[in-house]
Amino acid sequence: MVDESTITAFATPPIESAIIVLRVSGTLSSEIIGNVFKLKNHPIPRYSKYGFYRDISGAIVDDCLYVFFDGKSSYTGEDSFEIYCHGNPLLARKIFSDLIARGCREAMPGEFTRRAFLNGKIDLVQAEAVADVISARSEISLKASRKLISGTFGKMILKWSSDITDLIAELELQIDFSDEEIPSFNSDLFKEKLIRIKRELGEVENSSRYSALVHDRVNAVIFGAPNAGKSSLFNILLGDDRALVSDEAGTTRDFISENISVGEYSIRILDTAGIRENVESKIEKAGIVRSIECMKKADFLIFVIDSSDIIFKIPERVAGIIRPENTLIVFNKIDLNPEFNKPEIFEEFNSVNVSLLNANSRRFVCDAIIKLMVERNVIPDGDVMVVNARHAEFLRRAKTCIHEAIISFGSISIEFTINNLRSAIDELSEILGRFDNEKVLDQIFSSFCIGK
Repeated sequence: MVDESTITAFATPPIESAIIVLRVSGTLSSEIIGNVFKLKNHPIPRYSKYGFYRDISGAIVDDCLYVFFDGKSSYTGEDSFEIYCHGNPLLARKIFSDLIARGCREAMPGEFTRRAFLNGKIDLVQAEAVADVISARSEISLKASRKLISGTFGKMILKWSSDITDLIAELELQIDFSDEEIPSFNSDLFKEKLIRIKRELGEVENSSRYSALVHDRVNAVIFGAPNAGKSSLFNILLGDDRALVSDEAGTTRDFISENISVGEYSIRILDTAGIRENVESKIEKAGIVRSIECMKKADFLIFVIDSSDIIFKIPERVAGIIRPENTLIVFNKIDLNPEFNKPEIFEEFNSVNVSLLNANSRRFVCDAIIKLMVERNVIPDGDVMVVNARHAEFLRRAKTCIHEAIISFGSISIEFTINNLRSAIDELSEILGRFDNEKVLDQIFSSFCIGK
């Protein structure tokens, strides 16, 4: 049940700025806004108005803009309003304190969105996506979150539930009526429908493996032999001389990491120690070991090779780690070997030929990274539905129920198949939040910022 108290919070940080926004939602909204701005009539919904904010004693605190929303048109599904005051934290906190004095309480993290969910304005998938939109670190993360917040996934779930309900109805007809009273039942077509639903559930469930990559960052490791140009590439991608570059082999002894944007993607990129055999320095050996450990955990690798070298091979230490689907080959120093052709051992790998002295080298490498990500399916494009771990778990359970229905159909009782199908609908309903579990809701909304 929705808490009937009236809540307030800062919708923007209370720091020195052009404006600061405060938000109020609940049954007292209309009364408070009328008293604060001395309104003679009920506030007109969704119109921006100018007025003087007067505190509970009648003193003017600030001149502000304010907007009132009735329950039909508000985000939360209940009367609410927003105040846009001057961006002085002292003024904003005085207004906030006055709202508390007028009967509001401070909102909990995510409570505005929680109320929107409980009031039926959005489903739980959309509510979760609100937090993802706020925390998105890349264009592709924004696209994936917007796809969920649009309600597309919820419509898919409702369609699956409707299709399963229709199948249950077909089976119940077989129980309740004789063959003479109903149309003939096509068992092969019925089973085909079950198989289709199971396949579709599995396809969306599998997208959860991309969730961390989409909403966090893709991890990439630059590696190669000493002096191949790893640190130079790292600096060029960053647009800054972050890593020390030297002609002396083994200059980089430990990995350095930074975050960069490449096209739609947010990438955490690591520059590692040069990998070579017969190393005497204990420090350099330790650096190589750490480099290999980083490579094992990476989402994809960037193998920098000196194209002017006459020997092209994959270092034995990393032979079991690099694969065409996870590695981009950067053939550097192409200016020293104009006749260079890709060696046969790297024929299946995505690659790019560059001279890191060339001003266009960053663009060439970034284009090659994007091409690898797309062609090798390291991460999907923004049009792919990407669900989180909670969604995937209930999809998996629903898929299991459908699978058991397929097995039981025709071999066990019809009632058993119907029970499996009903269980599948129950699991799908959990995704949209059609349950009454306060602990689950507390966990989901606790990660939201206050005021959202």
